[in-house]
Amino acid sequence: MPSRDLFPSDWLVTGAYRDTRLGVIKTGKESEVHLVARTGSDRTTLLAEKRFKARDRRSFQNNYTYRGVWGEGTFRESRAMKKNTRFGHEVAHGRWIGHEWDSLVLFHNAGITVPPPVERLDDGYLMAFVGDGERAAPRLSEIDLSPAVARRVWDELLDEVSLLVSVDRVHGDLSAFNVLWWRERAVLIDFSQTVEIVTHPAAHDLLTRDIAALARYFVRRGVEVDIDRILERIGADVHRFTRQLGDVHVAGRRAPERWRD
Repeated sequence: MPSRDLFPSDWLVTGAYRDTRLGVIKTGKESEVHLVARTGSDRTTLLAEKRFKARDRRSFQNNYTYRGVWGEGTFRESRAMKKNTRFGHEVAHGRWIGHEWDSLVLFHNAGITVPPPVERLDDGYLMAFVGDGERAAPRLSEIDLSPAVARRVWDELLDEVSLLVSVDRVHGDLSAFNVLWWRERAVLIDFSQTVEIVTHPAAHDLLTRDIAALARYFVRRGVEVDIDRILERIGADVHRFTRQLGDVHVAGRRAPERWRD
């Protein structure tokens, strides 16, 4: 069930409105998320405003592996980024934000369960707030699902990953920490490290790592996981990874990571 089943078609306030910032929901290694109340003539909608920190304020700065092809621009931009000039940092910062926004829009349109996008901003973007009242939904890592529910949610998340693959994308940082648990459903978040399957040389390795990292949570709750069968199920076949499998650096898939802590 995609995110539109969690949000009615008229969930967002339209027409004349005013936005009121209510405070910080979360502070992370690369961004801050603020709660925003959008009030119209007859009701209020809660939004999440994600603001990206400047590159020199992030604890995660080594973004080259994830940036890959999408980080390329004009000759001047590419040269500035390689030289780590101030202008290069500005270009990379803008592309980083644009990349996550574009990914969120793409995934929502593809029917993947993500927070519906609302508006692109200079230093981030607005999306639907996932939570009840003013309390944000917890991360899946904070929830102890029963074995039966865990099996159901694992199966649903594999369907979500399959949809990602169907639009030629790999999340790049998928785990129980980047999944929200809301209304008995898993909602995917945080797409700044998403890569394209066709163009990114490490996409296959990143996909395998995503599955292994997500699996750790579910293996501890009695779910059986077979990486090779999962790759086949989600449509991650050789035809989607022709470039990667032909690259000398990634031709041999790494051994799956351990699933238990």
